[in-house]
Amino acid sequence: MTPGDRARRPLSTRARTILDGGMGTALVARGLPQGALPEEWLLARPDAIAAVHAEHAAAGAGIVLTYTFNLAAPRLAGRMDAASVEGLAARAVRLAREAAPRARVAGALGPTGLAGPGRAAPVRAVAAGYGPAARALAAAGADLLWLETQHDRAEARLALVAARATGLEVAVTFTPAGDAPWTLTDGTPVEEALLAMASLGASAAGVNCVPAGAPLAELAAWARTSLPVPFVAKPSPGLPGEVLPPDAFAAALAPALAAGAALAGGCCGATGEHLRALAAAWGAIP
Repeated sequence: MTPGDRARRPLSTRARTILDGGMGTALVARGLPQGALPEEWLLARPDAIAAVHAEHAAAGAGIVLTYTFNLAAPRLAGRMDAASVEGLAARAVRLAREAAPRARVAGALGPTGLAGPGRAAPVRAVAAGYGPAARALAAAGADLLWLETQHDRAEARLALVAARATGLEVAVTFTPAGDAPWTLTDGTPVEEALLAMASLGASAAGVNCVPAGAPLAELAAWARTSLPVPFVAKPSPGLPGEVLPPDAFAAALAPALAAGAALAGGCCGATGEHLRALAAAWGAIP
């Protein structure tokens, strides 16, 4: 079975699958201006986005996320009035598909920014963001949907309901606040949040943009026995200037891989070289 075949198996099979690396930090390195809305480069610099997708796929990524992090967020509508959600979704999916033809294309959606500490998710506004965005990514041909960097359990629930309504598989990853033991900004323990997503029909659940290390390994070990869906580990090697070298990143992530993570990649700062090191570390684990 080839890596491409494994990547196309349903998430529920728990097959080892390498995820992609950090798109935003890669584009900053390619000249994305400070303060720019990242999705603006779907129109201005699609070549740069395609190049990053291709780099990650060449390093072994079996799933690549579309560059649509803000597609459900009000800030996108406020900054890109002339670009429709449908048009941006179609362009993002096409770029990923053409640059990584052997990988599954996951339509990515980040948080809306409407929920936060002491600020509950406004149901109608959140649903109004995720619904059209999820439908647009599905209509554009995404193979699955990927809800990432979620901070708030209520918002993640609304996002998952909207995403599952498309009929596609959905993965959900949280970015907990502070040091371990990890909790969301609403105080929910991350384990409780992962179980809630699984009970609502997520095909996989986990964390992203966390440090690689002992807390992640402990969460992966807990997930192996307690989480009924595959566990996702997508830690960050660090922001520019403080990025772990590929081998050090892979070494820090290896305990989580050994503990049973089913899908693993890198978030901010992770390059193709980080993914290659991850693949080598994973390959050494029985």
